[in-house]
Amino acid sequence: MSRRSHPQYRIGLRTIKTGLAVIIALFLATLRPSAIPIFAAIGAIVVMSRTLSDSITAATTQLAGIICGALAGCLFTLLFPNDRYFAIGLGLILLIPICQPLRIGFAVPLTCVVFVSVCLYDPTRGTPVAYAINRFLDTSIGLSVGFIINAVIKPYNNHSLILRLFHEYLAAYPPALSELLIHGHYPALSPFEAKMRHLHDEIRIFSEQPFPHRKQRQEEAAYLEGCYQLAEKMYMALAALCGMDTLGTPCQRSCKRLSALGLALPSIEASRPLLDEDSTVLNYHLNTLLDACDFLVELLNATAPKQD
Repeated sequence: MSRRSHPQYRIGLRTIKTGLAVIIALFLATLRPSAIPIFAAIGAIVVMSRTLSDSITAATTQLAGIICGALAGCLFTLLFPNDRYFAIGLGLILLIPICQPLRIGFAVPLTCVVFVSVCLYDPTRGTPVAYAINRFLDTSIGLSVGFIINAVIKPYNNHSLILRLFHEYLAAYPPALSELLIHGHYPALSPFEAKMRHLHDEIRIFSEQPFPHRKQRQEEAAYLEGCYQLAEKMYMALAALCGMDTLGTPCQRSCKRLSALGLALPSIEASRPLLDEDSTVLNYHLNTLLDACDFLVELLNATAPKQD
């Protein structure tokens, strides 16, 4: 009977930052008269994303949804004071299409929730306008506190992850070349495509971070993009090799370069003076791949801008 693995209980840094942000947001919100602390807590939780750019997107979504929903809710409660249900239905029908031209389609669900909340607010507890203003202020407190905590306490930095992915990508090529040139089997390209997508996504995330060290981050992003282009060149060369119907024979120079990667090609006619067309094509793509590999290794080993 196989043992069932149980997930490990782990408290990460972002979890701790979320708890700290909620504590501070609730404390600050309660200093206000007529505060609704739950919205401060929600704002702090929502904005605590993995990256600062994601935090900005979350904050923008919250503010856009609250402003549009609150304004529409206040308007419809004034227009239909005695028929709230009809006002809600009509308002939603009109509100959702309006959000798209205003380019806040990403905030449509929250806009609708805020709109309904304002329309259904108990008038004995205050006016819908006061509720809308308090919700906006308390949510803003939570968003501000959460963003500051996320930015100040060890913000997300995937620089080390990107370098590790590059080294894993390079390490996948010798087995693939061995499978192709020694065993005569075409290696699967999908693992390389997955690694390329992962690298591309992580480099994009790295380059989109607004701070800290914005200028240094831009320089480092350009360096990583250059590394990615070399990795892409390696993949294109491997794909071209896998697209050949008939593999030729590696030349002597190619064999020496492959041996440096630990690939010993058995009894190949490496020194014959004339090569057929398939061999010429194979050596062209093979040397393109090896050249890009050498340049990539050189770049990764070079002194690059440091990221704290």
